[in-house]
Amino acid sequence: MSTDEAGDGPGLFYGCTSALRAVVRYMCAAAPRTPAALFAVCLLTAPAGLHADAQQTVQDRPAGVQCESCHGVREFLAGKAPTPELEDALFVTDSIIAESRHRGLPCAACHRREADGYPHRGATTGQPCGGCHLSAAEDWSASIHAASAEPGDAATCVDCHDAHRVYSIDDRRSPVHPFNVAGTCGRCHADEHIVAEYFIAPEETQARVAVEQYYQTVHGTAMSRAGLAVSATCNDCHRGHKVLPAESPESSVNRAHVAETCEQCHLGIRDRFERSSHGRASPTTTSTGDVRLPPVCTDCHTSHEIVRADEPRWFIGVVEECGECHERVYKTYFDTYHGQVTALGFGLTAKCSDCHSPHLMLPATDEESTVHPLNLVDTCRQCHPEANWNFARYFAHGDHRDRQRYPALFWTWAVMT
Repeated sequence: MSTDEAGDGPGLFYGCTSALRAVVRYMCAAAPRTPAALFAVCLLTAPAGLHADAQQTVQDRPAGVQCESCHGVREFLAGKAPTPELEDALFVTDSIIAESRHRGLPCAACHRREADGYPHRGATTGQPCGGCHLSAAEDWSASIHAASAEPGDAATCVDCHDAHRVYSIDDRRSPVHPFNVAGTCGRCHADEHIVAEYFIAPEETQARVAVEQYYQTVHGTAMSRAGLAVSATCNDCHRGHKVLPAESPESSVNRAHVAETCEQCHLGIRDRFERSSHGRASPTTTSTGDVRLPPVCTDCHTSHEIVRADEPRWFIGVVEECGECHERVYKTYFDTYHGQVTALGFGLTAKCSDCHSPHLMLPATDEESTVHPLNLVDTCRQCHPEANWNFARYFAHGDHRDRQRYPALFWTWAVMT
């Protein structure tokens, strides 16, 4: 490709895919002319082949160029950057690289223009990470981070992985180790400036406190208090690079994909859910004309407020969640002994999921249903070991106002009142 065709310096887009070419042009055009922003933007994506070019540059560079002789001396670096943070970023010893995932790579593999020695000529930039990490760069370029935020606000490779202390995801020092992911994401998603700028819509209320709430959830407490690194953290649900808003059809947390995402950890639940009334349901229209979509995992478990199913908050909350859709039976539940005791704050009485099964809820006419006449006694015996058929005839949702469904209750109520 010629220089004119590329519209940039010779060889910059050599071997570049069309998608990455567009990303590189956009990012370089949009970036403010500040050292920090230019460095971050130019680390994002790159054409294939740059890594090989960098290795050739290393072989051709003048002998005796030792980066650590300057970048390993803090006194020399004093005043060389506009802020203390950027000045600290210039301090890079050989031992830092030797402990990272990039050990064995010479500095010029990423910093080609600086390979000729000091003083460095031209703009000080790094080679884009996409030169080696093509798949990750393509995913990032399609993400909400690349598409919506102003340069300087959007999370880039170095924001999440660091520029030089790049460790394996299994290394506790890594910002993307499971123990550290929420804190890494929180550097932006708990930042007052970022939150005020990008999460202002009413439907984004939960996003403004998502990081804070995560640490209170069953996932967050399992991670932070119990040390269970297998527990879900931000990138398990939202992905690491192709992070998209829930309304995007490609998002891992879109309603169409939530069950698949949760199944990565909760094996077998999805199969049961898809066989259930909820899993097979179609959208319905409410009496007010609103379209009600069938529930998915996050409707009942609330993505950033998930609690253990044996906590008091869950016992009360699950009834409220069911009541959002099942209004009639929600009201009649609280007319019963179970509902009245629940209203007093006791968690041991039967809730919706105790009788109807938490994920394989089926209509009473289905022989697999836990409330089918053939299974009802066994269902009651989970709490009442001595239950028999007469016991199971109890009206769990009896409504004395419903003459058609409960004639005995209706006429008793009518006569007595």
